[in-house]
Amino acid sequence: MEDKKADLAGHKANMMSLDGCSTTKEDNPVEDKIKEATASTNITDGVSAPENKKLSLMSLNDNKAGMKGLDKEKINAIIENASKGSKFYAKQKENQARIDEQIRRLKDRHDALTEKDLLCARQEADLFLEHLSASLDLSRTLVHVDMDMFYAAVEMRDNPELRDKPMAVGGMGMLSTSNYAARKFGVRAAMPGFIGKKLCPELVIVPTNMKKYAEVSEVIREVFREYDVNFSPMSLDEAYMDITDYLDLHPDTNPWDVVQEMRGKIEAKTQLTASAGIAPNTFLAKVCSDLNKPNGQFMLSPNQAEILEFVRKLSIRKAFGIGNVSEQHLNAIGVKTCEDLYLKRGEIKLLFSHISFESYMQISQGMGGNRLEPPEDRIRKSISTETTFKDTSDRDTLLDLCKELSAELSEDMKTKEILGQAVTVKIKTHDFKIRTKVRQLADPSNCKDTIYRAAKQILLYLLDSAEQQPLSLRLMGVRMSELKNRDEVRSRQRSIFTFFKPPTTEAVEEADRPAGPSSNTPTGPSVTLQRFACPVCDEDFVGLNTLNLHLDTCCPAEKSEDLGLQNPSNSVSGICADPLRINPSVQTKLNTLCSSDSSGGTLKCGNENPDDKSAKLVVEVENENLTCPVCFSVSFSSEDKLNSHMDECLNKSEIENLLGPHESVVSSKRKLESTPSLHSKKPRLHSNKIDSYFRKS
Repeated sequence: MEDKKADLAGHKANMMSLDGCSTTKEDNPVEDKIKEATASTNITDGVSAPENKKLSLMSLNDNKAGMKGLDKEKINAIIENASKGSKFYAKQKENQARIDEQIRRLKDRHDALTEKDLLCARQEADLFLEHLSASLDLSRTLVHVDMDMFYAAVEMRDNPELRDKPMAVGGMGMLSTSNYAARKFGVRAAMPGFIGKKLCPELVIVPTNMKKYAEVSEVIREVFREYDVNFSPMSLDEAYMDITDYLDLHPDTNPWDVVQEMRGKIEAKTQLTASAGIAPNTFLAKVCSDLNKPNGQFMLSPNQAEILEFVRKLSIRKAFGIGNVSEQHLNAIGVKTCEDLYLKRGEIKLLFSHISFESYMQISQGMGGNRLEPPEDRIRKSISTETTFKDTSDRDTLLDLCKELSAELSEDMKTKEILGQAVTVKIKTHDFKIRTKVRQLADPSNCKDTIYRAAKQILLYLLDSAEQQPLSLRLMGVRMSELKNRDEVRSRQRSIFTFFKPPTTEAVEEADRPAGPSSNTPTGPSVTLQRFACPVCDEDFVGLNTLNLHLDTCCPAEKSEDLGLQNPSNSVSGICADPLRINPSVQTKLNTLCSSDSSGGTLKCGNENPDDKSAKLVVEVENENLTCPVCFSVSFSSEDKLNSHMDECLNKSEIENLLGPHESVVSSKRKLESTPSLHSKKPRLHSNKIDSYFRKS
């Protein structure tokens, strides 16, 4: 075992020397400044003995590259003192109290375990580990490339004056990243800027420029594509690659040289450095990429014994999926390293969930994913955008922010050519409480107005239903889920508009596109192959003829009689079932009844008698977005105006006059078919039945 450990250490030293990296500590005047910062802060000022206990949730995570050897206790004291009295600190105390209670219960359960329980659990864990070993695959060569302090490096490249200064990118509210000079003070990403200033008074904070970072990222990705066209980007500054196929095509090279060449190309094109890890799976590659930062690389051979030795002393915080809270729970039962995950496998089996147990066992064996899915097979579950701002309860300001986020989300979705059907709004209140609510759309969409309408309703609900009024927010986000690619979305009529819209064979760009008649709509056989959903029972049918026959039996006869439609089949087929083919007699009488005003802007009935109900059919035409599905003569800019028009256009007496007595004769056969039988499907009773569209308001 010791020989293998020595070999691994020698292998690591050789690789570091090849890359020009050194682990020796260099003298740096920046290191002395942190002593001044910590010395100038009275750690115990105003802190009573009971409050001297540090909040674990707020402790510094020093697993970031460039943060080794820091005085963590002093830095944590500065962070905590800078936060005391704030709403954030109060919320963290509340969260920590909840975690402490969870740990107390966990320890009670741990103390109650018997040796027999642990023995049985270890045996079950060993069986699972045997199953894992049988599926072990070390045949692939995975690479994880991570740009060094990416955002900060771009700013330092463009402004050389920043290179020798501790600097960070972000704002006083939150930092996105920091350079290595700032990390020596404990300044890191996901830290408020004002705390960074407390740790390092000389810290220079540069605003973010995402457009610039995205442009640089695209240059880097072009290099990645040379080695793996199916590379998997995790963010703008990191990605996974499977170079196995590349190595097969270039048998005269090796993984180390390939990755070194790749990093050299990135630096030549961007003047930025990258670090990389080479290993048989993504978990190990990610860990390895962090070992020789900055501007270095580390390779772990595909040997199971060497992998186990490498993982043995690895901190659990290095593993993906183990954060601050999980670390506290595991520390409570004596787990600090990945080797402890294996030694405590019995306790973990009994005290944690089955999913957590399996994940921890895979980590203990250094196992992870070793296949990168092709881009077309990668399923994205959601897409979102959010922003943090100064506390405000002003409704207009919050609605403007919601509108901006909806537009930003819509633009991002259109760029990626995806649509979504579930809108979620996330808010964080002034006291750091998070609330979310989701709303379903009728059809998939990426339209900014559609997203904003749903998000606005959710936001207003969250604001109005809060106990504290007015509710002040500090963060807002809008997320779209239930995503579909644009070419996956097909036309389905889920409302009165799409039911009457002429079907086309073209791809649907947006499912909730306003309906209206089309002059170039095909009427040939291709139209009859479209699928339609029954507006009564929501079942799918191929072709209008099939739908018409179904509607005759799906709509109860008595409902048609109540509406004044003596012939359900004719009324459905002639007026609303087939928007491409209106009953000729109905069309003639509609044309006689209604005529366009030559002055434009209104539609007036032919009869100017004010006592005649038909003369009330006067509407403003502003934007031709929504077309009346009865007369197909007028378009409206809003649903309210369309509904008002339809109340008149679907007047019972007008329908009876239009249909005429010769179209009101119902054959006994039709009556028999329209009568529900014991074997016929019972229509569902809900508010959007077909007869509701013909009911007089």
